[in-house]
Amino acid sequence: MSTKYFFFTGGVVSSVGKGVTAAAIGRILKERGFRVAVQKLDPYINVDPGTMSPYQHGEVFVT
Repeated sequence: MSTKYFFFTGGVVSSVGKGVTAAAIGRILKERGFRVAVQKLDPYINVDPGTMSPYQHGEVFVT
């Protein structure tokens, strides 16, 4: 069976459930006999998005 990829994307808003959605779908696929591996991509390597301009990144909410 060939490798399949699923991408869960979203905007700059935190807590919209992308991780929960990916985990739930991964669990369903695993229960149906598929091999599942989750990999998170963080595009901000060595960059703090909290110090970036909102025009570069979008609005940042700090709690």
